[in-house]
Amino acid sequence: MRPTKYTFLAIVFGLMLICSEILVHIRQNPSKGAKPDLQSIIKQHPEGWQSVPGSTVDPSAQNAPYDLAATQIYKRADGKAASIVMTWSFDGFHQAGHPQEVCYNAHGFHVSTPRNSSVMVGEQKLDVVTFEGRYGDMIEDVIYWRVNGGIHDAALQKNIPMTQRFKEVPRILIGDIPDNLMVRISTWRRESDPPSTAHIDYIKAYLQSVSPSTRLFLTGVGDY
Repeated sequence: MRPTKYTFLAIVFGLMLICSEILVHIRQNPSKGAKPDLQSIIKQHPEGWQSVPGSTVDPSAQNAPYDLAATQIYKRADGKAASIVMTWSFDGFHQAGHPQEVCYNAHGFHVSTPRNSSVMVGEQKLDVVTFEGRYGDMIEDVIYWRVNGGIHDAALQKNIPMTQRFKEVPRILIGDIPDNLMVRISTWRRESDPPSTAHIDYIKAYLQSVSPSTRLFLTGVGDY
């Protein structure tokens, strides 16, 4: 049987995938450079907020799909609390921070339709994804974003066209795979309570309290 152009394309695409896996393996070598110190970054907090017993996630112990993960809960004097979670991976193509609405669904939450929003941090607008996660009579108000290779990303998954995904293939083939950071901030409330802004208040104060270099790492956005 004479090969068709579709057979040829299938072979080429298969070779591209094999090459990408080889290059990803190379990039996962520890010689790529130092990992960010997420624990130190997440333990910084703005004035008026105090840490409460939180947890440190060890990806190797939990078989998590990230190289680093950290969580911390902070509370202010009025009793309002905010939880902040960070995940980071060398390989931002295969180990990117998941769309958080998907994770919440998988853990039994009833999730509202995610939507794009923004938070004003000083004079700078920070784009985020926001949704509500309902569990029993409790609701978690959530915002999050990702930073891919130093570039801010708050796109909803349904709004990412296939053409954009295919544009990433050449980067994979040459081993130019970006790292990935995911930052999520949330707060809990009872179903009868109005939506809370404690998590938004926290992230505004937090981003303005850290150094410019840390702020750039966390957001992928320039000066505030």
